[in-house]
Amino acid sequence: MKGKDIGDILGGALLIAIGLFAAIYAQRYNFGTAAQMGPGFFPVVLGVILIGLGVVIAVPAFARIGEMPEFRWQPLGLVMAAIILFSVTLRPLGLILATMASVFVAASADRNFTWFGRAVTSVGIAVLVFLIFRLGLGMNLPVWPRGF
Repeated sequence: MKGKDIGDILGGALLIAIGLFAAIYAQRYNFGTAAQMGPGFFPVVLGVILIGLGVVIAVPAFARIGEMPEFRWQPLGLVMAAIILFSVTLRPLGLILATMASVFVAASADRNFTWFGRAVTSVGIAVLVFLIFRLGLGMNLPVWPRGF
């Protein structure tokens, strides 16, 4: 069935909704200024950017013809399982192994990923997460399991 580009319309609407929520919810925090940012500055600015991106994606989609997108439950379930897996395994397994496991599960949502591709992606993202969050930002997260 041909019609409006429903996939982009829904995607844009979702970005707008998330941006609105972030911008409105962050109003309860001190905004500050660009020179002295408060805790509400980043979520409000990010929310406004998401709203803008949502509009840029959704508005042109009303003029395009597109197919109705196929909804598949398995990829959604795998991505949600990866998020839950990370949150449950971060403390006992440490940042590196929890990241590798969750990325491996999330990458399984894509049928085109091979086992080797999932493994390489898992290791690469785990290294990036370590470099960004542990070394770059100095977050106090366990890197490996206790006694490792």
